[in-house]
Amino acid sequence: MTYQYHPEAAKELTSSIQYYESKSIGLGAKFLDEVEEAIAQALTHSKSGKLLTEHNRRILLQRFPFELIYDVKEEIVTLIAVKHIRQRPGYWESRT
Repeated sequence: MTYQYHPEAAKELTSSIQYYESKSIGLGAKFLDEVEEAIAQALTHSKSGKLLTEHNRRILLQRFPFELIYDVKEEIVTLIAVKHIRQRPGYWESRT
């Protein structure tokens, strides 16, 4: 199984890494590490994330207040959003 980022999710990831790095050197890298752990979980156990819609799932990060929204089609995990948990719910739904 492989993965890809929706272009908007890639922008969210980059923005979040930059934000955390600006707060403390190395914190952006720790954020990225946690995102990568969540991606590995989605790749290994694609149905482990909580079902949000018919096709979309989410995995909560452990240390940071973020969730990864993803779907799986034909052995490809697509990361739809790197969402702060306080962001407007459902803003990402038009990406699917």
